[in-house]
Amino acid sequence: MNRHSNAQTEAAVSPDLLLQPLRFLLRRYGRTPSPKTAGKIARYVDQLLDDRNFQIPPHERCAYRRMQIYWRLLERLE
Repeated sequence: MNRHSNAQTEAAVSPDLLLQPLRFLLRRYGRTPSPKTAGKIARYVDQLLDDRNFQIPPHERCAYRRMQIYWRLLERLE
């Protein structure tokens, strides 16, 4: 496969598809809050922010950065 078609495949990734695991983890935390689940959420937010397919406006990126901090704090509560 050439580089051009690979770039088109990467650009076609839907933001909803990237957010599905995060939604699942948030619902899971809502049912049974735990530091372990909070840590998983924080790690997933890290992965999202590092993923070049996850294109969001700057103000939303700031919101995700705040989410990182919040979930890391909850992860440390035991």
